[in-house]
Amino acid sequence: MPRFILQHRVPWRDVDVAAVVNYPRFFSYFEMAELEWVRAQGKDYLGFLEEMNIWLPRAAAHCNFRAPARLGDLLSIEMGLERLGRSSATLGYQVFRLPGRELVVDGQVVVASVSREHFKSVPLPEKLRDLLQRLKDPE
Repeated sequence: MPRFILQHRVPWRDVDVAAVVNYPRFFSYFEMAELEWVRAQGKDYLGFLEEMNIWLPRAAAHCNFRAPARLGDLLSIEMGLERLGRSSATLGYQVFRLPGRELVVDGQVVVASVSREHFKSVPLPEKLRDLLQRLKDPE
């Protein structure tokens, strides 16, 4: 399955007094995976957005918490494409605890393509569509 995978070990800054990952940190993990995926394509995230003359604000975000992740856990943050629309894309995420691949979290983030000048909806540029298609699971 053509997904992007990023491994991350849970540091102190991400946990509460019980040494469990604070729930909003998972959205940061999703963002880390997205930024590293763009870097893996040989691109600088801000430079790539500037080149396409767009921004990609988040239109929606959702997370299902399946099991706690704790300080020192090695996590596999996996990102794929769930939906590709005219001016938005839904990125799907799963976070597993390694080595056993216990599902910790799954969720989605919808990114919308907007013009840099007016912050109004515009179609996803072909360059971006092509890159996103690489994340799609084969049917």
